Amino acid sequence: MSSPEMKEFQKSLYEEVIIKQISRYNPPLISQKCISTLLKIINNILEEPYNEKFRKLREKNNLINSNVLQITGGREFLVKIGFKSKIVDFEKFFILESTSAGSKKINDDLFLTRQVERLEIAQQLLEDYLKKVTEQAETARRMEEKEKKAKELQKAAILENIEEDKERRHKQQEQLKLRRQLEKETQRHEGIPDANEEKQEVDSFGERNIEQQQPEQPPFYRPYHHSHFEQKKV
Repeated sequence: MSSPEMKEFQKSLYEEVIIKQISRYNPPLISQKCISTLLKIINNILEEPYNEKFRKLREKNNLINSNVLQITGGREFLVKIGFKSKIVDFEKFFILESTSAGSKKINDDLFLTRQVERLEIAQQLLEDYLKKVTEQAETARRMEEKEKKAKELQKAAILENIEEDKERRHKQQEQLKLRRQLEKETQRHEGIPDANEEKQEVDSFGERNIEQQQPEQPPFYRPYHHSHFEQKKV
């Protein structure tokens, strides 16, 4: 690959995929997982360029699917470095061919050499950006932890205030009850009747007055008829 081509590939991969997609549309923690997984894929291929196992990514693989394919920019990155989506035995894969696939314009050795150059460029870009996004992710983790602790403290303070309020109301009720008992005791010692007892006495006194005020009923009187004084005839 000529120098201008290499620079164009590097610029396009970094600006169009890493920055404008992976970084822009994903939070730092998600971007970190995506970058780390992509870097691991490339490292495996560069360590063993002819090992087909590392060049064949199953789309249903949980790690690949969740950390790359489902992340904005992850799929685009794979395509940019040469991976192609293919169906093998009714299953979807992302495959990076190690040969020119029958192309007569370039032999397999040259094809692999250029491919390795692209992978090395991608590797360097990912390593550099991983340092940056890791710092961002750590900052985000600290912020989340700080917010979590603040919420926990706020919740604890609310619960404490509720308990204090309950205890205060309970003490007030107990004090009111005690004060009423003391007032009753004081009234008894001073001869002041209790309000309820006084009401009962007033009621009973009223009833007695009513009974006293009622006039005595005169004895039953029936006037005598003159016939009562007549002698009975024999």
